[in-house]
Amino acid sequence: MSNTAASLQHHQTSTATKTANVMLYVHMRNIYRSTGAGRVARQLSEHVSRRDGMNVHILADRADHDSVVDKVGEPWSSFPYHLFAADTSIQQRRWLFMHSPVAERYWPDVQLVHCMGESYVPTSRAKLVVTAHDAAYFDQGAHPKNFSTWKQSIKWRILYRTLSNHADAFHTISHFSADRLGHAFPGIRSRLKVIYIAVPPVFFQPVDGKNRQFLQEKGLLNRPYVLFPGGLHYRKNADLVFQTWPVLSKQMPELLLVVPGHSDPELAARATALGDSVRLLGFVEDEELHALYAGAQVVWFPSRYEGFGLPVLEAMASGAPVVTSNSSSLPEVAGDAGILVDPNSVTASVDAILAVINGSTMRTEMIQKGHARAQQFTWSASAARMHELYSSLL
Repeated sequence: MSNTAASLQHHQTSTATKTANVMLYVHMRNIYRSTGAGRVARQLSEHVSRRDGMNVHILADRADHDSVVDKVGEPWSSFPYHLFAADTSIQQRRWLFMHSPVAERYWPDVQLVHCMGESYVPTSRAKLVVTAHDAAYFDQGAHPKNFSTWKQSIKWRILYRTLSNHADAFHTISHFSADRLGHAFPGIRSRLKVIYIAVPPVFFQPVDGKNRQFLQEKGLLNRPYVLFPGGLHYRKNADLVFQTWPVLSKQMPELLLVVPGHSDPELAARATALGDSVRLLGFVEDEELHALYAGAQVVWFPSRYEGFGLPVLEAMASGAPVVTSNSSSLPEVAGDAGILVDPNSVTASVDAILAVINGSTMRTEMIQKGHARAQQFTWSASAARMHELYSSLL
């Protein structure tokens, strides 16, 4: 072998075996019985840690770690941890306003820090990546106009101004979110990297006897129902529910509206007032949610604003036809596998839901297309693209 060939082979071997020291900052209180951003943080952390060449440590709130780690099990039980004593919110303010302590104080050998949600950890040498889900607090109409929204938007503007000065890259979860974040903060546009999130494997599996029993206990087995995932909130378009459901219920009195997930208390009270045809289930485990999707006549997700809209893919993976909004990121996620409707139109939702329920051929085609669509989004692919992003920075 020539010296040149030997040198090339050594370089390729060194590159292939090079290990990156990556510290993931995770809000661990959100990864147990997780939904939304918490589910993303958990799945992405677990799948990134499985990649060859990744030496992954976790940075977290000590109290959160102690209360959660035994409940979530592996790989969380075996990760190397760097824990801070302060509550997460207090620690975040210290980092945001004092820029101290830097990540290297926790782990001197760290090369890259990834905040698995909208947060800031100062670094001295290590690269900083931040996951940013959406620009909802910077876009009008995504949240109600009240003091709480105004206060939160101020906090997020302060955070993003700091991040725009210090983050080396921003991971966001849809092209819609990248566009809106780039619009709100033009200085970060070139650092935005779209990496789609994905469906946990449980949603592709057959529904087992235990979870059929769950449906029976809730009075839903062999009962026609519309599933409205994510709970009743302003952002999820609860107002449309209150306008639409009486119309649907009148046309199909046997139909139920089933709402898993935490709901705003005021909106939950309004839903209860609609009568026995509305079932509010509160939080359900993923396996139970999968059974709810699989048993639904149709999944209705007419959200006002989503950075991604994971319930759309979860429903499709579970074998349910989907009616969702034609706004924000939802057309990007649903593709041509769902029915897209105006989130402000009662008539559009009623017509779409009835068309799916009454059209057996349409329903079968939607289920097939939806399942194929969901299979295009995997956590292993997301982790591979994240690994590529890390490598480009190191």
